[in-house]
Amino acid sequence: MSGTGKVYLVGSSHGDMLGAVFRRISADLGGGRPTVAVSFAAQPRVTGDSQTRALAQAAFPGGEVRRFSVADEPGAMTHDQARAIVEGADVVFVSGGDPVLAARRLRSAGADAWLKMARARGAACVGLSAGSIALGECWASWRDDDPDGEPDIVPCLGVAPGVVIDCHAEDDDWEELRAVQRRLGAASARLTFAGVGHGSALVVGPDGELGWMGPAKVLDAL
Repeated sequence: MSGTGKVYLVGSSHGDMLGAVFRRISADLGGGRPTVAVSFAAQPRVTGDSQTRALAQAAFPGGEVRRFSVADEPGAMTHDQARAIVEGADVVFVSGGDPVLAARRLRSAGADAWLKMARARGAACVGLSAGSIALGECWASWRDDDPDGEPDIVPCLGVAPGVVIDCHAEDDDWEELRAVQRRLGAASARLTFAGVGHGSALVVGPDGELGWMGPAKVLDAL
């Protein structure tokens, strides 16, 4: 691997988009048996063993798939063990679940830096749903007792810098993504707000250029 890797932000597990993404990554890597580091930090209670096997069979056939886990996850590894898995990976995958949980867990462990370094050395980084949101610049957290109030902005992993992502929210015309844009106000001008729907993936190239697999949705500036 050489140069900065691509980031694939997949909207949902519906259809074969995740498989299509992996096939594209495999072609970029020249085939072979890629090593895939998987995070389930977005899922509150998952232990990861059965999910890792299922993911390996469904999306990454032929790949060597290993889960890495950080503090506050069930079955957490040591810092050095988790980092070593990421450092040895051709592909880093962040699963769906809760994007705020994933961002907070991984940032607290310093794993955002590991993922950025992995991308910088050429690894592909892939998110699915909440994992896609977490790989972006930021997201937001709404209070349970005031779901219609102003959200708090939550820093994400920044592996896809300058991009704020929401996933599979076509039915409400990207209401939460628009709320995050409004909450950021003037600061939103430097960001791209992208809605990644069912059957779509946003591809962030080595120089930050954006490309799409499937239908595209980018919000207009405020």
